[in-house]
Amino acid sequence: MLNETETARAILAVCGVGLAVSAGRDLRQSHEFGAGGALAWAVVGAYPHRCPPAVRALFVGDRYRAVLAVQCAAGLAAPAVAALSAPGSAVVACVLLTTLLLGLHRSDYGTDGADQMAALAMLTAAVTLTVGGTVGRLFLAFLTGQLILSYLIAGVAKLVSPTWRDGSCLAQILSTDSYGSPGIAAFLRARPWVGALMAWGVMVLEVTFWLALVVPGPPRWGLLAAGAALHLGIAFTMGLTTFVFAFIGAYPALVFTAAALTG
Repeated sequence: MLNETETARAILAVCGVGLAVSAGRDLRQSHEFGAGGALAWAVVGAYPHRCPPAVRALFVGDRYRAVLAVQCAAGLAAPAVAALSAPGSAVVACVLLTTLLLGLHRSDYGTDGADQMAALAMLTAAVTLTVGGTVGRLFLAFLTGQLILSYLIAGVAKLVSPTWRDGSCLAQILSTDSYGSPGIAAFLRARPWVGALMAWGVMVLEVTFWLALVVPGPPRWGLLAAGAALHLGIAFTMGLTTFVFAFIGAYPALVFTAAALTG
C-alpha cells in the first residue's frame, strides 16, 4: 500500500497533467483574456474582488497569460517530478494550487465540477506533501469523501429524472452544440434500449461507487476501473477531458483511505 506521501505524489502526477491541459487550452484562446476579449479583466473584473492590488495585477492581459504558462509548465513537469522527488513534488503542488486558485478567483465563468475537484485534489496533495502525518491523512480522507459525494449526488439527481430513467437523455445531450456527437446521438435514437442500458449503468455506478471504500480488493478495483471507463467515455463523446484527470486523479486518495479502513 502507498503511504500518504506516495499517495499525494500520485494525485499530483495525474491532476497535474489535467491542469496542464486546461492551461494549454486557455493559452490557445489567450486573445479572450486580452483587451476586447470576452474574458478580459475589464469584463470579469467588473464585480468586486477581495484581494490585494498585487494579486489583481496578475489578472490582466500578459500577466495572466504568464500565470497560465506557469501552470502549464508545472503541470507537464508534475509526473516526472512526482516520480523522482518528494520535496520537488511539494513545490510543484504548491505552484499548481496557487495558479489554479488565481484562475478560479479571477473568474468562475465556464468552470465546472472538474475545476472544483482539481482544486480540492491539489490542495490535498500540497498539504500532504508539505505537512504530512495525521494532517495529510485527514486531507486524503476529506478528498475521498468529496469524491464519493460527487458521484452519489450526481447519481441521485439522475435517478429522479424521467429522461435519465428512460435513457432518452443521452441522445439529447449528445445532440447539443456544446457536447454534441451527432453520430452517437443518431445511433442512440435508433436504438433506445442501448441508451436506457447506458443511462442505468451510469446511475448504478454513481450511487454504488461508495462501496469502493468497504469492499475487498478485486471488487474495489472493478469499481475504480468502471469509474475510469465512464470518464474516458465522456471525454471521447463530449470532449470533457479535464474530468478524466480531476476525478481519476483523486482515486489514489480513495485507495489509501479504503486500505486504512479495511486493513
